[in-house]
Amino acid sequence: MNTLSASECIGPAWERTKQILFERRRFGLYFKLALCAVLAEGASLLSLPNFAGFRSGTSHPTAAKSALAMAAVSGIFIFAVFIFTTVLFLFGSRMQLVMVDVVATKQTEILPLWRKHGAPVWRWMGLKLLPSLLFYVLVVIATLRYTRSIAARMRPAVPGQLPPGFFPAFLQFFLVIGFVGLCVFAIYWLLRDFVMPFLALENASLATALERGMAVVRDEPGQVVLYMLLRVVLFIAFAIGGYIVYFVAALLALVPMGLLGAAFYLLVHKSPMSSVLLGIGLFAGMCVLIVWIFFVMFLVAGFIFTFFQAYALYFLGGRYPLLGEILEPVGQSWWNLQPSVPFDPPPAAPGNAEEQL
Repeated sequence: MNTLSASECIGPAWERTKQILFERRRFGLYFKLALCAVLAEGASLLSLPNFAGFRSGTSHPTAAKSALAMAAVSGIFIFAVFIFTTVLFLFGSRMQLVMVDVVATKQTEILPLWRKHGAPVWRWMGLKLLPSLLFYVLVVIATLRYTRSIAARMRPAVPGQLPPGFFPAFLQFFLVIGFVGLCVFAIYWLLRDFVMPFLALENASLATALERGMAVVRDEPGQVVLYMLLRVVLFIAFAIGGYIVYFVAALLALVPMGLLGAAFYLLVHKSPMSSVLLGIGLFAGMCVLIVWIFFVMFLVAGFIFTFFQAYALYFLGGRYPLLGEILEPVGQSWWNLQPSVPFDPPPAAPGNAEEQL
């Protein structure tokens, strides 16, 4: 496979995505793969519970028992949320490895791939914990740093008025948090796109995957920076296109729903309970519309996430011989793709080396 620049990967990634999702023209297959893609990206980083809203302290003696009860309930809730997010993190991390195989090899049977990645998922999870924990540590440091500054500015000279420097300090705090988040996600994207494929395709050790992935970044820093920038630009473009699709889907749903609503009104408007029935009908219609829009959002998100996985693999494929051979076997390029045939590694030769001799 030829080495492709960041911009040259867009075309083959688009074709690969269409081939995987639409070649067999089965909605059930599209739905399954979209579900896998959404689950993979939905748990990309570990999310810790928000402790800010749980305060149990009180100085009033009569409220001590209720404060203790609230603290116990809050602790149980925080623990349950932590367990849920950890399980989701594990599930999503494993599904990310599965999606690498799905996009690279065009295999659509998820269960064998799920079993295959039982071992490398722990290394991938451990590696992903680094940007997750780094983000929370930096957020805590920034919060402590700027909380003191904001608290000092909260003592205005004129009662009832905010001090003049409050809003600049508040804005500066959120800019710092945004910058920290952007840097952490950049680190995560580098690990996801340049390290994870080695874990998924070769079950490589963490040290080997990091060394080979970072070698790509070190050898072609300009192309990697361009790749990251194009990734952001493409995400914005897909987001705009997705909102257009959501808007059109909502309009298409409003036409039959409006007709059904009019028919329902004609049937019940003379009933003694017309107001109640109309209210129930309106509520049911809104629920159906919301479910429909979320369903369309899910289908669009599945396509977008699959495309970005293909985009990452095609960029890495020319710099990773095994992946390049899987994506484009000898004599085949993305513009003359043949009908999908799942990649199947050749079986090991029977017998040992001495028998073969």
